[in-house]
Amino acid sequence: MISYDIEKINTALQDFYNATGIDMDLLKPDFSPVREKSLQNNRYCRAVQNTERGSLACHRSDMDLLKKCEASRCVEQHICHAGLIDVAIPIIYDDLILGYIIAGRMRTETDFSKIYEYLRSLGVSTTEAYKSYLEIPTFDTERIKSISSIATMLVKYILLEKMLKPDTDDLAQKAVAFIDENLENDLTVKTISKYLNVSKNVLYNQFHERLHCTVNQYVTKRRIEKSLEFLLKTNLSIEDISQKVGFSGASYYSKAFKKQMGVSPLKYKKEHKK
Repeated sequence: MISYDIEKINTALQDFYNATGIDMDLLKPDFSPVREKSLQNNRYCRAVQNTERGSLACHRSDMDLLKKCEASRCVEQHICHAGLIDVAIPIIYDDLILGYIIAGRMRTETDFSKIYEYLRSLGVSTTEAYKSYLEIPTFDTERIKSISSIATMLVKYILLEKMLKPDTDDLAQKAVAFIDENLENDLTVKTISKYLNVSKNVLYNQFHERLHCTVNQYVTKRRIEKSLEFLLKTNLSIEDISQKVGFSGASYYSKAFKKQMGVSPLKYKKEHKK
């Protein structure tokens, strides 16, 4: 568990954006965004993500970069599926990865015609995409290198100012552990607070301060993440999967899954395996 100073983080990232014009965000070790408002998407990225397939392709591209960064524990960069440069920097404290800075959506000299057919296959409006693609400033190798260096310095500043740090709060740790071990059971605020022998208000405050979400939001998020294992590695029905991870039914599970992942469970399974 990690403690975040959201106010300071927002200020630091906004300052970086104001100075460079480069999209940047801070992600947790599980690659989820720390802030509710994520990257300041440019019009080109919004055009690509305007379709279900385009949004899923962007998600897969980000995951590929972040997993590479996680494995190497070094700065990594790549040209995304839509032809833009992205850079990922790990935030490491005492040999523990506390999160990642991801910066980018920088245009290179890539000819749009090389990605035209691919974007069409995603159902993207290529006319709109092309116009917004031309709005993005072109970055040469030296400038991209400089952006990476500045972003790395920002990581050091974030650690120095303790904007994020390992959270040693025992109660929060126990609550998370209990939830993760009992996802298939009836997890209510009353059940969790009773197990921890604390009031509901204390539990609410712990989740707000430490995890920046409600108890129910965390439980739902973890259930969705747990369901991916069954979804991608078994042939269980959606109804069976929903029961195994503690949802009341397939309908509620599918609705919660789409809200968190952007697509339905079956669509995610089909696209991921493809």
